[in-house]
Amino acid sequence: MHAVMNSFANTQHSITIGYGPGFAKSEIWKDINSKLIIPTEIVSTAAAKRYNPGLILLDHHLLREMPLEKWREEFPGAIYLATESMDEDVDLILSNNLPYKQTCKMLEMACYQWVTKNEKAERAHLQESSGRYLKKLAEIGISLSSEDDLITLLRKILSEGQNIACCDAASLFLMNELTHDRRELVFKLTQNDSMDFPFEEQTVALDHDSIAGHVALTGQELNIHDAYLVPQNESYVFNKSFDRKTGYRTKSVIAIPLKDKQKEVIGVLEFINKKKARSLKITDEKSANAYTEAFEGDTNILLQALASQAGIAIENTILYNDIKNLFEGFVNASVSAIEQRDPTTSGHSFRVADLCVGLAASVSQSNLTRLRDIRFNDTEVMELKYAALLHDFGKVGVRESVLVKEKKLTAGSLENINYRIQLAQEKLRTKALNRQLLLHQNGRVNDAEIQEINAELKNDLQLLNEFYQSIVELNEPSVLKQDNRDMLERISAYRLSQDDDLTIISQNEFKLLTISRGSLSPEERKEIESHVVHTQNFLEHIPWTKELGNIPSIAAAHHEKLDGSGYPYGMSAAEIPTQSKIMTICDIYDALTASDRPYKPAMNMERAIDILKDESQKGLLDGDLVEVFIDAQVFQCINAENLPGENTGTGYSHHPCDVDLHKH
Repeated sequence: MHAVMNSFANTQHSITIGYGPGFAKSEIWKDINSKLIIPTEIVSTAAAKRYNPGLILLDHHLLREMPLEKWREEFPGAIYLATESMDEDVDLILSNNLPYKQTCKMLEMACYQWVTKNEKAERAHLQESSGRYLKKLAEIGISLSSEDDLITLLRKILSEGQNIACCDAASLFLMNELTHDRRELVFKLTQNDSMDFPFEEQTVALDHDSIAGHVALTGQELNIHDAYLVPQNESYVFNKSFDRKTGYRTKSVIAIPLKDKQKEVIGVLEFINKKKARSLKITDEKSANAYTEAFEGDTNILLQALASQAGIAIENTILYNDIKNLFEGFVNASVSAIEQRDPTTSGHSFRVADLCVGLAASVSQSNLTRLRDIRFNDTEVMELKYAALLHDFGKVGVRESVLVKEKKLTAGSLENINYRIQLAQEKLRTKALNRQLLLHQNGRVNDAEIQEINAELKNDLQLLNEFYQSIVELNEPSVLKQDNRDMLERISAYRLSQDDDLTIISQNEFKLLTISRGSLSPEERKEIESHVVHTQNFLEHIPWTKELGNIPSIAAAHHEKLDGSGYPYGMSAAEIPTQSKIMTICDIYDALTASDRPYKPAMNMERAIDILKDESQKGLLDGDLVEVFIDAQVFQCINAENLPGENTGTGYSHHPCDVDLHKH
């Protein structure tokens, strides 16, 4: 029997040999003295279940308890032996007449048969487990890589780790760079299945005194079977403050470093109290001792793989958020810089962006028939937001003289007209003096004629003053009435005499002063409208990601109208992107309700809504979107506090969106 024991010992397996009472008196059991081979008499199926034997020697007693088929069902992994007199279809037959050595050989063969069967089952289980683990890790990797919110990502990491390790609690620490040579560890998050407790993010000293600090500095994993029994020669100690406050008992702990692509430590994962079942609750030392076990085996390998994935995912998420914040800052700074050219309309782009996001969200929740299939995802809303923020960036391509043109005449024109009028008046005075001098030279001084000359001069001077006053009034960007136009024609036709070519206003000045509404000429209005093309050209130079690639086309269409009367391309309703239709409504609403213009007082909300309704009824704006805008009261996302104050006249600009609104 020694050969059996020695040979079997090399397999590093232990086996229980269960035998019926009929084999109890066999001499062979006396010679077995090995921890790996455990012969046990079983007198019933209940006893067999208790010992779960790998080899079962059946006798008549055991077969009366249960037929062979049932034994195989109850113990499918066992090897079955019986004597040849029993006539059963077992795995090996022990002859009744076999000598001692042959019996040993048969048992040795049975043991090896069990080992072979067991190892095959283990390999199949390992292969199945490996496939399952790989699939799980792949799923976790995909889940982690798709998350761009840091806190949500950290919660996923802890939850997945708890699922893998079947542990009660988990904590996560992240490295924080204070300066190029100073760092600290931030306790970012913790989760515990057994209890709820308030948690606040806090800093942890980056030194070897704590478990997390030691792992962060060394970059090496720590696996502690009992946190209360850390050897005294170790530099780190377990902080028992949480346990003391809550009555919790921390026992098994595994702490794994999180590393980035450069293998630099960026944080630490801690998993606490591996449990025999996830549903078990650990509330005190007794339950901790009863329900917890050490972290070991495949669990540790999977946690290490999770930590590897988590480190890269955290690095990517932080980098993504940094880039996102950088881009947000660039966009906001760009908008603010452009709006410095336009102080009276400052904040317009930010308000339009808020309105657009609000309307898009309301559309996604709308039950209107035509809109029920329109649902904006987060990326599309972000795309619309950026397009709204940058929709007027093209103002940079509009000449300053046009953008800040407060009056109808160009800068300096009114002063030139004033000089001409003064010159004309001086000429009239000179002419009157020459007439009086001629009377004196001819000796025909007549007071009546002198008075007549002075009266004519006074009337002519007064007329020129009236001309100038009319020009000053007509230079304001208000509505041109018919009598104003008649006066302009008189001024344009005025001459001192047939021989004098001095004119009060030029043809170009006459054209500007006859602007029917506002202060822009048709050419200047076209230049203002060109801001859309400038915006599109600017935005097309930015290397947008695929998800944000529609921003230029969305921004370029915010002045298009459904009937094709908009600009710059005269697009039809089907050609205009839905996001652009949203922006048009929000753009017009803010332009209507913004601070007073010299030609357009700010409107209240009710009047602005009436205009949106009127525009939609005329087929210029999308009626369904206008209805949602009104019913959802999207306009409330910008209140009076967010609007600029009344125009004080200290600065003036033509906001591009106002060009569409002169008729209201």
